[in-house]
Order: sequence, then structure tokens, then C-alpha cells
Amino acid sequence: MTRTELHLALLKNDTPMPEVMKHVGDYLQQFDTVFKKAADNEHLVLTWDAFDVVNKQEYPSMKDVDNGKYDAIILTGSKHNAHDDEPWILKLVDFIKEVQTNHVDKTKLVGICFGHQIILRAAGGITGKNEAGWELGWTQLKLNKEGKKYLKTDKDYIRINQFHQDHVSILPDGYRSLAFTEGNTPNHITVSDNGQCFTIQGHPEFSRDTMHTMLTIRRDNGVLEKDLANRSLQILENAPPEMEDVWFAERALDFICERLHT
Repeated sequence: MTRTELHLALLKNDTPMPEVMKHVGDYLQQFDTVFKKAADNEHLVLTWDAFDVVNKQEYPSMKDVDNGKYDAIILTGSKHNAHDDEPWILKLVDFIKEVQTNHVDKTKLVGICFGHQIILRAAGGITGKNEAGWELGWTQLKLNKEGKKYLKTDKDYIRINQFHQDHVSILPDGYRSLAFTEGNTPNHITVSDNGQCFTIQGHPEFSRDTMHTMLTIRRDNGVLEKDLANRSLQILENAPPEMEDVWFAERALDFICERLHT
């Protein structure tokens, strides 16, 4: 049967900076913006339930997960480190482990940036600081042979905004890497062999304006070294307007609907 509606759970792992919230809203609004465009292209209607796993430590109930209420659980990015052992992070890892272990056929897991790292950490992968340093702004990811086949595309590269200095250095057993950036991030898009988990290190939900705001603020408050931030801002300003943010969201929806290659 062709699916026309998806019910998604969004695990919010952070609160966007106020300057971003003012213009594009919180993570639910940002994800809904890009995924709605993708859903319209895919002839799907999306319903979201959002859960604050940091401040309120809210989660979908395992009863709802087991009953198949959610077609997918999507994990957002975060300013926090996925390899840290703060109590709320350990609780999140335990929740994802439970879903990965006992609810494989009940719901999909889709991870973005921090969420990508958490899913892979929960499965036994190794996360941490990337010795190659920050990856920022408008970035081209190279799809490997497996990635082009799995994502059903002839594209050699896709362009997705980035804002990370952590990465997954070693994949867990049962996962494949579909894309990388040369000299920086070896595991940029991954999929699990059992068809439950699909992850990306980048941010398809971040608009060009969002990236400009974040780069500027984190340059000015000293989080980013000025020359690095300025180079990223210059690349962002001069880059072509077309990106694969909506395209990637379409592939994520295809994954949830089990339309991609296994």
C-alpha cells in the first residue's frame, strides 16, 4: 500500500540561539520547514510530536513505540558533545539502544549531526573530536559507490550545511558509510544493514541565513577562530543557491517509507 501520511517523533537535543529562533523558530519549526517541502514533493502529509530530552527529559513511551505510533524517531543536532556522559545524554543513549535492540521492526531512527553521533554511539560506534577540526557552512559531501546506489542517484556530490567539530571515527558493526568529505569526515551519511537507522553529520534543516547568523555570532563570541569563520562566511556568500537540503529530506522520507535500496 502506498503511504500518504507519516507520524514522526522529534527528539530535541538543544534549543537554537535566540537570534536563530527569532527568524526561523525552534528545531520543530526548522525541521518542519524543510521536511514539509520534501513531503509535498513526495505526496506525503507529516504529523509531528516533539520531545525536549534535555530540559524536560521527555521521550515517546515505549508502549507507543511498540504499538507502531511513530513511523520514525528523528534526533536533532546540539551544541553538546555526543561522547560526553552527562546524565541526560546517557539517558538518550539508553533510549536509542532500547529502540535499536527491541523495537527494530516498530520504528525507524533518523539522526542529524549530534543525533547521527548518538545513534551510532548507541550501536557501538566511536564518537569524539575530529582531529581535522571544524567543518562549517556550505560543504560538498562526496557520495561513494554504495551511497549513489543506495540513494538512487547519479550525483557525485551533495551540498549540505555543516556545523560540527565532532564526528564518528569508527562505525559500529552492521553500518555502512554512504558519503564523506575528503580530509575531514569519513562517515558523513550512514545506514544500518537492518534498515532501521539512517544518519547524516550535516544539517539539512539549516538555511543559508541560519548558517550566516550562527557563524557570525560564534565568531564574535570567540567560539570560532575569526579567520576560519570568515572563510566559511565568504564561501557561503559566494556559493550557488542550490543545495541538496530538500533533496536529502526526500531521501530520509524515502528511507522511512522503505523506498530505498537495502
